Amino acid sequence: MSSKTNSPEQISDTLKAVVDQFTPDILGLFWITEDELSRDLPGFDEFNYLFDGLISQYLYGQMVTEKKPLPRANIFFTKNFNKKLFLAHIKQDGDVAGALDEQVALIQENTGERKKILIYSQNDRKWIVELKKRYPKFDFYALEL
Repeated sequence: MSSKTNSPEQISDTLKAVVDQFTPDILGLFWITEDELSRDLPGFDEFNYLFDGLISQYLYGQMVTEKKPLPRANIFFTKNFNKKLFLAHIKQDGDVAGALDEQVALIQENTGERKKILIYSQNDRKWIVELKKRYPKFDFYALEL
């Protein structure tokens, strides 16, 4: 649910539910959508909050400086429990595997002992099963929003 249509109490509850899932053992999040990155995507407000406004800063910069479509995949980094945390937004336009390969290559060098990656996707594909087969080094879990 996008918080833009929720009451302040629902926003607070949704944000708390999301924040509670980002425990110290979480390496990052794959946010897979059918649309390009925008403020209208479900989860935007919650993820932007967790990443200290980096996502909205990026979008603003793109609107001001670029007049072309956003890239298919974007990756953001922040700190969570004093450890690097990533968020990879991937626009699903056919096969996501190529975009995921690029993102996984970026994060593999920063994994350390943490292997848990959250997946948030609005579509009905079974990303977790596919990702576990493709990247057995990591543990994938659905993010509940």
